[in-house]
Parts: sequence; structure tokens; C-alpha cells
Amino acid sequence: PHTPANGARPYALPAGSSLHKSRARARAVVDLLPVTRLRTVLVVGVVNSLLERLRTRGVGYIPCDLKGGTTEWGEPVRTDAGAELEHCDAILASGMTLGNGTFEPLLAHAAATGKPLVMFAQTGSAVLPRFLGSGVSAVCAEPYPFFWLDGGPGVVHRYGGAQ
Repeated sequence: PHTPANGARPYALPAGSSLHKSRARARAVVDLLPVTRLRTVLVVGVVNSLLERLRTRGVGYIPCDLKGGTTEWGEPVRTDAGAELEHCDAILASGMTLGNGTFEPLLAHAAATGKPLVMFAQTGSAVLPRFLGSGVSAVCAEPYPFFWLDGGPGVVHRYGGAQ
């Protein structure tokens, strides 16, 4: 369970529109990244509110998603995260990487280089905190019911990262 006894720190999401709550969730996730020495973040699993939060912090990013496409700002979305690992200072990745075969290379790279690997997870939210200290530096876990299902308040659970 996501409890303080298991290392979770609850982070309240306010009631409001899906966009309002998405931006609050983006703060919960992005603020787990270190605040210093961070120039470029590889974002695996593009969520525009996460990119917006990085932009607000003045941090560059490389958007990457298996489906490709473009961001809200017209930036190309790369499809091969492995090819971008050498071009970033940190990795922000979706829990979906657990199910599509892309998690282990990200984990191995983070463990070998010491780069922060912050996971944001609906998929695998109960599993990913177990990787803290083995390549994963922080997790923002969001078990069901997910933030966007209604306009009411919600909670995500943060592990590791910035306090």
C-alpha cells in the first residue's frame, strides 16, 4: 500500500478541471527532479503538462513516445528513447515503460550513469517504488482512481526525490 510506513508521501491534487488537475500532477512529478545541474530531461511518455512544467522551470527536454507525433508546441516527438539517453541529464518516464519493454534499458542507463530517473506511474504504481535505489531515484505513483476521472480532489504518492 502507498503509506508513509512504506515510504510514500501523499501529495494532494485539488478539485477542478482535468487541465487544472493535470498541471497540479505535473508539479508533483517534475518537482521530484533535482533543481540544480539540470539542463535537459528525456521525457519518455509525452504528457504536455509535464513538458509545460519543465518549460516553466527553464529546463530543456527531449520528448519521446513510441507513437511519435508533435508536442503542443509543434516540437517533434522522438520514438527511440535509447538513442536519446546520451543527450540528457535526467530521465522522466511513464510507468507504461514497464509493459512495452523500454523500462529496463532506462533503468540500466540510470544505474550505470547516476542520472536521475523519475517515474510517473499509473501503470506499475505499486511496483516502481521497489526500484528506488536500483536506478530509480523517485516515483510519483497514482493508483486507481486516476486524477482525471472526475473533477474532485485526488492524491498521488511520491517516493524519493526532492523533499
